[in-house]
Amino acid sequence: MDKAAGFPPNAMKQTFKIFFQSENTRPFLVLLALLVASAVEAIGIGALLPAATAIVGEDSASPQSEMIRNFIEGLGITPSFENLILVVAATALLKAVISFFVLSYAGVAAAQIAIRFRKRLIHSVFGAGWRFYADQHSGHFANAISTDATRAGDAYILSAQVVSAAIQAVLYAAVAVFLNWKLALASLVLGIGVAWSMNWLIALSKRAGHKQAERTADLTVDIVDMMANIKPLKAMNRYEPMLASLEKTLKRLKRALVTGEFAKQGFNQGNDAIVTLIVVTAAYLAYTVWKVSLVELLVIGVIFFKITNIISKVQKANQQAVKVERSYTRMIELIKIAEDHKETNPGRAEPDFSTSCRFENVSFSHGDTQILSHVSLEIPARQVTVLKGPSGAGKTTIIDLLIGLYQPDEGQITIDGTPLAETDVFKWRRRIGYVPQDLNLFHADIRQNITLGDDTIPDSAVMEALRLAGAMDFVDGLPHGIDTNVGEMGGKLSGGQRQRISLARALVTNPDLLILDEVTSALDPETEAAIVSNIAALKGRYAIVAITHRPAWTTIADHLYEVSKGKARRAAVPKATGGLTPEVAAE
Repeated sequence: MDKAAGFPPNAMKQTFKIFFQSENTRPFLVLLALLVASAVEAIGIGALLPAATAIVGEDSASPQSEMIRNFIEGLGITPSFENLILVVAATALLKAVISFFVLSYAGVAAAQIAIRFRKRLIHSVFGAGWRFYADQHSGHFANAISTDATRAGDAYILSAQVVSAAIQAVLYAAVAVFLNWKLALASLVLGIGVAWSMNWLIALSKRAGHKQAERTADLTVDIVDMMANIKPLKAMNRYEPMLASLEKTLKRLKRALVTGEFAKQGFNQGNDAIVTLIVVTAAYLAYTVWKVSLVELLVIGVIFFKITNIISKVQKANQQAVKVERSYTRMIELIKIAEDHKETNPGRAEPDFSTSCRFENVSFSHGDTQILSHVSLEIPARQVTVLKGPSGAGKTTIIDLLIGLYQPDEGQITIDGTPLAETDVFKWRRRIGYVPQDLNLFHADIRQNITLGDDTIPDSAVMEALRLAGAMDFVDGLPHGIDTNVGEMGGKLSGGQRQRISLARALVTNPDLLILDEVTSALDPETEAAIVSNIAALKGRYAIVAITHRPAWTTIADHLYEVSKGKARRAAVPKATGGLTPEVAAE
């Protein structure tokens, strides 16, 4: 069908696929309404023939004119000239009203598609398992949510316009066949000629649209990377090579945009010129060769012009659709990738951490790389456990397993005797406070950075968390207190201040387990000592696990494990801390 109509088969197929397969859009109801609107318009156009016959006053009307008069009379309408003109006007108005509501519905559906795509992508990305994030780039998802989703909605509304115009073309062709099959055949052949002559421009538009989508995604990825590393880039004045790479991407994007515009304008202007030539040629043949009467020529000329104009509209809408359909398919691809990595939560047991968490002979690998080997350790409730060791020893992996981000290859992790694999891991995480090594605060005020947008957390809890984190003094000294904006990634605060805000964020929900992942690795000794002192004051409130390679943390440990080369060995705690007795330490 696509080939016969002169359209690029794959392009037209994808356009129709978008219209009929988009979720919650009721395509067949829209299709029915479009058919009704086109049928109404066809009746009105058909009524022009007897109306024109009445104006000219020909003695013998054509058989088609008589059939139309009889049909209108069968509807209870006297086929006078005045009534026929009213039929033409009424059908045109009714068709416009129906089309308005149908295409308005399509426009609303397009907006809903864009929003639905964004929601699905956001939920699927945040619902994915931890391994998923290592293989993805946040820039791709940022671009999809900001740009591709909008263009995906545009792809739907354009596909609806293509379907609407195609239906009109079919019904007009049917009316033309009824009035004069020779001219109908000529209009079909010439219409196909118009479409076929513009094929290469549609193909060019599709390629340009695909390149535009890909180049925009590449640009977003690069910008996200650069902004995440803006401080070292500025500090070392080493961003010029990256800017040069961006310039290359921008040049490629410019070429895609220019090519797309060239195809668009070439199509519009060339199509209009070809349609005009075809209409003039057809009118000449009809009057001089086929001896069509003036009345029929006028009416069929209107229909003929409508058909060629509608085919042109189909082509134009399809040209625009193929430019944005890549964004539509990109959204589907990204959502599918994320949903294929959906995190499972088979456990149903309620987490109850009142005694201890245990690692029992736990081993774990990333692919072929062994990370942990037969690790056994205990994390008692309301005590401080320190995991000390060099970078790459496996400390963070132990924590990732404890959180449930990964599952052990061998052995098991238990919470008060219940295997973590049988525990509702989402509820378990709600009872964890986590302070990461990389402190990336949100570009928002202190309150929002601590509550993470949870409006159920009262200001009293925020203030208490700030007090426990040792942050009240500097927060009280800020111009707007907890309403002070911290800037991009907390850039308005010092490293120690950012650390305390991050600690307050972890404490505000009053967790059972507080995890500190190298939280002082980038701080000076004085600031580190102050934060360690803050954590020591929290003893007895929470189970605290501190990952570190710094000796300062051993001074507050109740339990100390040396982690090295994927193994964990219980070590002696310095006597001054009142930790392990020498006898226990020697075991």
